[in-house]
Amino acid sequence: MRPQFLAAALISTLPLAAQQGDRKGHDNMAAVVPESEIPPSPVLSVEDALKSFQLAPGFVIEPVATEPLVDKPVCLDFDPAGRIWVCEMRGYMPDIDGKGEDIPEGRISVLEDSDGDGKMDKKTVFLDKVLLPRAVTVFDDGILFLDEHRLMWAKRDGLKPVGEPEVIDGKFNGGGNVEHKPNGLMPNLDNYLYLAKSDKRLRRVDGKWVIEPTFFRGQWGISRDDWGRLYHNHNSAYLFGESLAPNLLTANPAVKPKYSDQNALGSNRTWPIRVTPAVNRAYMAKSNGYNEQTLDPKTHKLINCTAVAGPTIYRGTNFPKTWYGTGFATESVANLVKAVKIDEKDGKQSGSHPLGEKEFLASTDERFRPVNAYTAPDGSLYVVDMYHGIIQHKTYQTSYLRKQHLARGLDKPGFGHGRIYRVRSSSGKLEPKVDIGALQGLDLVKMLMHANSWHRETAQRVLVDRKDPATVPFLAKLAANGQPVARVHAIWSLEGMGELKAEHLVEALKDQDPKVQSSALWASSRLSAAELAKLESGLAALKPAAPEAAPYLARALAAAGSPKSLEALAALLKDQPRTRFVREAAISGLHGHEAAFKALADPQDKAMVAWLDQGEKNASAKGPKGPPLKGAELASWERGKALYVGEAICFSCHGPDGSGVQALGPPLAPSEWVTGKPDLLIQIMLHGITGPIEVAGQTYTTTAEMPALGANPMFTDQKLADVATYVRNEWGNKAPAVTADFVKKQRAASKDRTGRPWTAAELK
Repeated sequence: MRPQFLAAALISTLPLAAQQGDRKGHDNMAAVVPESEIPPSPVLSVEDALKSFQLAPGFVIEPVATEPLVDKPVCLDFDPAGRIWVCEMRGYMPDIDGKGEDIPEGRISVLEDSDGDGKMDKKTVFLDKVLLPRAVTVFDDGILFLDEHRLMWAKRDGLKPVGEPEVIDGKFNGGGNVEHKPNGLMPNLDNYLYLAKSDKRLRRVDGKWVIEPTFFRGQWGISRDDWGRLYHNHNSAYLFGESLAPNLLTANPAVKPKYSDQNALGSNRTWPIRVTPAVNRAYMAKSNGYNEQTLDPKTHKLINCTAVAGPTIYRGTNFPKTWYGTGFATESVANLVKAVKIDEKDGKQSGSHPLGEKEFLASTDERFRPVNAYTAPDGSLYVVDMYHGIIQHKTYQTSYLRKQHLARGLDKPGFGHGRIYRVRSSSGKLEPKVDIGALQGLDLVKMLMHANSWHRETAQRVLVDRKDPATVPFLAKLAANGQPVARVHAIWSLEGMGELKAEHLVEALKDQDPKVQSSALWASSRLSAAELAKLESGLAALKPAAPEAAPYLARALAAAGSPKSLEALAALLKDQPRTRFVREAAISGLHGHEAAFKALADPQDKAMVAWLDQGEKNASAKGPKGPPLKGAELASWERGKALYVGEAICFSCHGPDGSGVQALGPPLAPSEWVTGKPDLLIQIMLHGITGPIEVAGQTYTTTAEMPALGANPMFTDQKLADVATYVRNEWGNKAPAVTADFVKKQRAASKDRTGRPWTAAELK
């Protein structure tokens, strides 16, 4: 008997304390993978780890940074000199019980390649003793970063911090645990920073940080394409893409139409190259009496992803051109990186798997934990490998998974390992090293035309940080004439510098490339009223270059608000009634102009008329003012609101606005399941529900069942009542409050239900 199997045998004879992640009724956690088929999982040297990889034909993988230079890396950013600023989440799950996770042992470090051989050989610890750092973005004079709870700013002089870090928002990350907190801080084309697991975006204005609402996105990691559209994912879904620029449809605080601009890209099927017994709920198999099958019973490999992490849209110069725009998503439990080919029709994306039943990158090393990916300064793809045996947080870890971790020694070592890899084409060239921050004037503006996205985006960031008036004429010329992507960067560089004028958009607005035209229309929303007025005549005569540009034109015409522009808007809506999001974009821009447009609107368009009436009625609305509850009921509502976005993390699947999240959770507003009989809602909360389920006339099928909150001792009768009261009286819902006594009775009435989620048919 091999040592690891002896250890497993001994562990199986010991009583295991129930884990927080255990579900009521999931009593059969018997192993589903024969011990004889599970290989050992020792810590591999970098040289041996490289031998464990299978990579798509024509590509090479090589280390860029390894221990001891980096320890538990989770994300990074590049400064203009190409140096890597990396968050080392050293305190994450240091042992099987997560003891010591509250000790600030994380670091934000800078890695450099001092001899130009393509490998990092110098490390500078910029900040030490950081509690679970999870995001960093580099500016000329400092870094913005997230620790476990706070949004922080640290001034810098080169690679040295200046003074103590400043707390921008001490409660930015909200409640919940380490797996469900904001991350990303990704600079986008529009000069905002966007996050995953968050409904906020940020921007630096005159040295101050402005935090604004945006659409809630993803779980871990966020990416973008050349046109500023955002991509994200969830642990059980590889990739979602948005058709429109962020916040295009949310400019009217008086009207909030329900919409979903999240396109699922490709399937969630996985193809690991090793057996995967250490999946949190791998025991869920038909052979153990469950309806689900987590692992393939023949291969003992994960069927669909369960631990998707940081994605990227590759936009580099090293890969063959056919790979430009490909999505890559990391799967840390199945030890692989998925490639998703993204196609587009009329501005809407779809996805497929170009390698069929093989992954772009996969490993037989169980400790290979890819958690993020980036297009690098040299044009290659960087993959961040946390290289840690335990990837599932203690909050969700089951007794089954604990046993798997201990059986193969995955709980040790708690510190000391981490890798960053370069994946490159064996036939492609790497970009030479360049310090974009050292460039001035025209040389800096020319970088906006570079074929590698890192060069373009970094040049824009430097231009916006620097605000050099000498670059404005060069940017204006490029905005009027040049390659599409370069023109768009020039426009948004001017916007970020505070120099964008109507004249800079005239040529781009008339361009027949719908991406250029759309971006110019999007940028027009940032003009002052006086500057926008200069474009009104041209906007009224404008035709969308393609249907995908129509929502952008609708938003711009609505915002202009002149009689001529509103007449043009009415004509656009009549001409393109079936174009996606064109009406939502119109109502987004019509804030303050609803009454004027009502006479021009099609009276048969009931939804638009209702939105206009709502906007006219709520013209001075600043947002929701709370429910018509009083006393103890209002206090319950307030507690439920905090739970919804905190401990209960309901927003993760149902959205912060209750509108639902594609493939994860149906909407809570409107929903007859929420505002109808309270006993149905409580039974769902107690025992969970599995799809399909019909809500407001639409059928929803999710990738996973809703968990049973009643099985978690943390959720008392009062807490469940608070959440129920909140969701029954938010987002336009109006229904009686729910009491703790009512929940107690419902719990007693269904006490014999052993962890089986309800089906919709059972509850009708």
